[in-house]
Amino acid sequence: MKKKIIVRILGIGFFHAFLYLYLVPFVIYPKFGHNGFQFTIIVAIVISIAIFGTMFISKKNRGDKK
Repeated sequence: MKKKIIVRILGIGFFHAFLYLYLVPFVIYPKFGHNGFQFTIIVAIVISIAIFGTMFISKKNRGDKK
């Protein structure tokens, strides 16, 4: 279980690193400007919340106390 959580957290970290170091400055911002930047931030936050939410939901469903 802890291994899955660590993998998910690392996945979120890699996702955000790719998003903010490559995708936003070189693809989205030049094409869509400030509005595209804001939309990207909102989508990234929603995706992160969804991934963290699945960790807590799966923990409740299995009855893990740790």
